[in-house]
Amino acid sequence: MQTPLTTIVILQNVYFIGTAIGFIIKEIFWLRLVLIVAGLCMIARGIILQDYVIVFWMSLFGVINLVQVIRILLEKKEVHIDAGILDLYKKIFIEMKTREFMIFWKMGEEKRLHKGQFVCHDNVQIDGVIQIVDGTAVVKKNDKVVTHLTRGYFVAEMQYLMDEKPSADVIAETDMRLIVWKHSKLRRLKETYPDLLNKFHLILSKDLTYKLKRYL
Repeated sequence: MQTPLTTIVILQNVYFIGTAIGFIIKEIFWLRLVLIVAGLCMIARGIILQDYVIVFWMSLFGVINLVQVIRILLEKKEVHIDAGILDLYKKIFIEMKTREFMIFWKMGEEKRLHKGQFVCHDNVQIDGVIQIVDGTAVVKKNDKVVTHLTRGYFVAEMQYLMDEKPSADVIAETDMRLIVWKHSKLRRLKETYPDLLNKFHLILSKDLTYKLKRYL
């Protein structure tokens, strides 16, 4: 039995309409879904007409789009955050999705200091942005106490954001546990996860603004 010409025309036009809609959809997830549906119409048309070149290429495009849809769904899926750092996520990194946060956190290197050791020295460059995980540090300028930093505060963020050396000594007042994100890793993040890096810049800027308002 021969397939009516109208069916072939309908399938072809649904494909064209879907492709046109795809040009105006900004959300990549829905764009991929629309292209998959449009592609299925073109595959059906190719099967009816026994045009297996079209069937092959549209099937390939469909698989690529399907893989991307699955990837997007996995990225949106909530990821478990260890109880020991959950408060840091909720208080400081909440702009990040849970998956983004865990990717970013694992990029950091843990460092431990004993009481009296320097976190950073005044006017001496360090290779990394530091966050206090446990313990307390004292900030001194010309041997005068400026403030104390505790869990969650960043150190040397101004050097990273503004290419300025630390403007004070930061000394461990207790035994401390720190996490350090090396500048080289942050630069690579710009290529692999630019949106994630932008969120981190926003977090650092908020931390720096809070310090300036509080201590100046």
